Amino acid sequence: MIVHSAALTGGRDCDTIAAMLRREQIGYVLALLMDMAVMATFLFAVPRRAADAGMDAVRLGWLSGVFFITYAVVSPLVGKLSDRFGRKRFMVAGMMVAGVLMWACAYETRFEALLALCGAAGAAAALFWPTLIAWFSEGRRGAALVSVLGIYCISWNIGLSVGSVGSGKLYEMDPWWSFAVFGLITVAAPLLLLLRTRVAAGDDNAMPVPVGRATALHFMWAGWLVNLTVLLGLGAVQAMFPQLAAHLDVSPSLHGQLFGASRAAAVAAFLVMGWSHWWHHRTWPLLAIYVAGEIGALTFAYTSNVTLFFTGFVVLGFINGAVYLASIFYAMEAFEGKAAGAGWTEMVLGAGSFLGPVAAGFVGDAWGLRAPYFFAAILFVAGAVVQVGLDFAARRR
Repeated sequence: MIVHSAALTGGRDCDTIAAMLRREQIGYVLALLMDMAVMATFLFAVPRRAADAGMDAVRLGWLSGVFFITYAVVSPLVGKLSDRFGRKRFMVAGMMVAGVLMWACAYETRFEALLALCGAAGAAAALFWPTLIAWFSEGRRGAALVSVLGIYCISWNIGLSVGSVGSGKLYEMDPWWSFAVFGLITVAAPLLLLLRTRVAAGDDNAMPVPVGRATALHFMWAGWLVNLTVLLGLGAVQAMFPQLAAHLDVSPSLHGQLFGASRAAAVAAFLVMGWSHWWHHRTWPLLAIYVAGEIGALTFAYTSNVTLFFTGFVVLGFINGAVYLASIFYAMEAFEGKAAGAGWTEMVLGAGSFLGPVAAGFVGDAWGLRAPYFFAAILFVAGAVVQVGLDFAARRR
């Protein structure tokens, strides 16, 4: 009888464990919701409202860039603190603070106030993202970790796409709704952490290293270079487009759909790159990305056609997703410490996302409405030239 009762109890325990969600599943949903709200508010509604208020290109650049520079600076510190004091409190604080800041943005149109709010939002995002990744990655190693990170990348890019489209629709009704709705979603999202989860152990399948150390290092630097170039170019285009959209009377709804198309293209890139390996350790795909970026940037420089804008955003979004995955793959392959490789890649991401909008703002202020897009095109040419130089130097060794 005792054995029978124990067996029943064990069965109930197994059923309870099986009924729990895996931790990374909650992580995917939180990533989607958080990036959806951040894109909707700080990367779409704030710049669009600033452009509608007549702010110049320099100010638009700073509004888009300050979020990323504070994120890049604060993230490493928060990562260390969360290792020591636990994950959830930082995640909850990040979401709650970000939500409050979104509501605050609904009542501000002054540049200085919006700049401070966007900078604070970058710090709030830094409370959330590093700890989220560590939280749902526990128990995963090697190839199993790469697998969950790939789905995670798809999740946050879907969030960016939905946030762009949704915010555009709401903004067209009334700008206030873009801030209020997504602020509410952000402060409600921590309720998901009340759900019971389990940590699923992953197989310790080490990532294979099919190349020598010198080749691994070469492609690590090449990956960082192309990632930085694309982020600079895309950051310049995306930060300055609200001004061009307002000038051409592109509706907020259509503006959001264009941004959403860019993120949907990034998701497609993650799917293509994640399920294939023909691009591994080959230079021509990297050079093709520079060419595609050049075409995308010049599309905005020369046209006022919405269909061509759509094409340009799709091209830039696709190469953005492709180079991020390639860059982090090459870095993790070259570094013995995989977290160190990923960390340096994130620093490149933050730097490019900050410098692109700020530099484009100064260029646009000095040389006119279309100048930032020519600036982005020049960046892609310069990146390709440096890439060819790196390849030539590698062959001479």
